[in-house]
This record gives sequence, C-alpha cells and structure tokens, in this order.
Amino acid sequence: MKANVDVISKVIEFIEEHLTDEDDLDLEKIADIANYSKFHLHRMFSQIVGCTMHQYIQRRRLTEAARQLVFSDKSIIDIAYISGYETQQSFTLAFKRLYQESPQMYRKRNSFWPKQLKFQQQKVECISYTNLNMRCEVKAA
Repeated sequence: MKANVDVISKVIEFIEEHLTDEDDLDLEKIADIANYSKFHLHRMFSQIVGCTMHQYIQRRRLTEAARQLVFSDKSIIDIAYISGYETQQSFTLAFKRLYQESPQMYRKRNSFWPKQLKFQQQKVECISYTNLNMRCEVKAA
C-alpha cells in the first residue's frame, strides 16, 4: 500500500506541475510516464484519492480558474484557455456544474471558495484497542 501511495503522490505532483499545459493531461499519457497500465493506475488513483483522475484534473483546473476569476483581471476566455477549455461555452458549462453559478457571477461575488485543493495523503496510524469494559451512565443534573 505504501508503494501505491508513493506512486500516486508522484502522479499528483506531475498533474500539479502540468495543470495549465496546452497538452491535455490524460490517463494514458500519465500511465506511460508512471510506467503502469492505465487500468491499474486508474484503480490505484481512485482508491487512494477518492475520485477518478479525470475528475481530479477537471476539479483542480476549475478551482484554479475560480482563483484567477477572483484574484486576477484576466478575461474569462483567457482563463478558460489556461484551464484547458477550447471555448468559453464549454468552460462556463463545466464551471456551472461544479460551482452552481456562472464564472461571471462568481467573479462578481469576489469570494474564492476552492472545490478541489491539491490532494495530500494524510498519515494514519492504526491503534488497536483491547476490551476496555466501558460503561456509560446518565446522571441527573
């Protein structure tokens, strides 16, 4: 399991570094770079992150787009292109699906609410408990 987490951490780093690249980030390309089959990588990614790689990439791009809408003066079409969308219409539809409002309305609100921050694996320690023979009592006040 630790090896899988390490692989997915490296995949996430790659995704983050190439989030705004012109080339589309897709499962097949990333699987080739990670040297895993796309089926195995997809299964590992979904299991560890909790969503598919496509969903993660789309949410990350739209979250960064939301950040730019609030904190920059770039036009919506420029933000759409930077986010990997070929048209403002396709960007607006995807943005509305995630944020339940148009990019124009989001910008007017001037408040950044991220929907998908960079995934970071939390370290979890398992602690085993023996029978503690606990009892709960309700006492009158």
